[in-house]
Amino acid sequence: MSRVIALLAAAAVSALSSNSSIAWAEDGRYLYIQTNDIREGRNSVLGYTRGDDGALEPLPGNPFYTAGTGINNDTHGKLGPNDNDTPLVISTDRRRLFAVNCHSNTIAVFDIAHDGSLTHAPGSPFSSHGIGPNSLSVSDRTLLVANRNGDYHQAEDLRGRSSATYCSFHIEDDGSLRFVSKVEVEDGHKPTQVHIAQTNPTLAFGNDFQVDADFDGDGKRSFLAGPRTSVVGQLHVFQISDESRLTEKSLIQLPETNTGYQYKGSPGVPSLPLGIWSHPKQPLLYVGFVTRNELGVFHFTNEGILNFKSSVPNSGQDICWVLPNKAGTRLYTVNNLPRPELGQKSATVSTYDISGDNAVRPKEIGVVDVPFPGGTFINNRNFEQPDSTAFQCSLDPDEKYFYVISQRINQTDENKAVEGNFLHCFKISEEGLPHSPRSRALEQDGVYFRSRPQGVVTVNQ
Repeated sequence: MSRVIALLAAAAVSALSSNSSIAWAEDGRYLYIQTNDIREGRNSVLGYTRGDDGALEPLPGNPFYTAGTGINNDTHGKLGPNDNDTPLVISTDRRRLFAVNCHSNTIAVFDIAHDGSLTHAPGSPFSSHGIGPNSLSVSDRTLLVANRNGDYHQAEDLRGRSSATYCSFHIEDDGSLRFVSKVEVEDGHKPTQVHIAQTNPTLAFGNDFQVDADFDGDGKRSFLAGPRTSVVGQLHVFQISDESRLTEKSLIQLPETNTGYQYKGSPGVPSLPLGIWSHPKQPLLYVGFVTRNELGVFHFTNEGILNFKSSVPNSGQDICWVLPNKAGTRLYTVNNLPRPELGQKSATVSTYDISGDNAVRPKEIGVVDVPFPGGTFINNRNFEQPDSTAFQCSLDPDEKYFYVISQRINQTDENKAVEGNFLHCFKISEEGLPHSPRSRALEQDGVYFRSRPQGVVTVNQ
């Protein structure tokens, strides 16, 4: 395996060297996604230039191999392994890109050239010091990693040999990563995201819940929260020291809400978190209550105390990923599945007003469908869903466009179609509402159809 990875990494360096005369983009506007390729040593990052109209043009150096392997979730949309956000992040100074190799348990670190091309930092990739890295967050010289330990192709670790963890690293001058600390997650809970507070970089948050993902005899049936309904989702608050050391300050369980809303969540399933993101100007944390179809709001103190403030309904099904704009006036959520009773045929994107008093009680002001070319299938939870559905999202730095990545969910042999992996580009109106989506089929860019691409980030150089 190491020889295959080494050869691919060498080929990537050679390809980059041969393209050293590439003309720089006029103003260096780039977008990156991860192929999450499940073939040994074939995981990579794809780079694109972003046009004035949001259109994408692949970079000549593609693909940029991560020297690792992505996570294989070859099921009828089984929950767990792909529940994550921010598997790609860009450094505060915009000079580097970090990417997970979920099956290889490593983190790739790339230097970003002015022409958008990527080259490995010395020593990359680095051990994630855990099993199944799936989420990253960076601030200045600190990189945080959530190791989910949800890869059923590493079954012994999943079944108890290892725990999920949150780890911290110090980023050296040359981009190499120095491991600093680790916080283990108890009781079989699996992280989906780690996030450093925008208003206080000495605080960070993690969210996790227990999920049946180890194929221990339950076949294609997925228990969303394990066989015990007493299991609940939880939120961590961490302190980050000047030396990038991570210390857990508090741990709380999600409240049980949803008593009077029209759009109910999953009956009999505890309240669980998935996506998290902090307000850019206030000490508030937004949380997707995925099993309640609600957006939750928490206040946090400088001492790391987290208090629940409110929750508001979401008109989509399975709210998963949340992202506010830089002004703190709009917040976008990606809702993983359609709500048939509302006439929805696909995943949706909701827009919330979080300006003024709405910061603590967001108001949903718009919803738009995510395109889903293709058909439907009966998933592992025994209901119909699209063959392709939305996952992570990103705003461009100027916040004129909203990008959403969709994955080919049915990865079983019964699905004969190779389509399903897409990158969608929505325009943002003056009112902050996404509209007029355009879709790019990722197989044309070399994404292997058996893989589920993940992560989308943008940068202006």
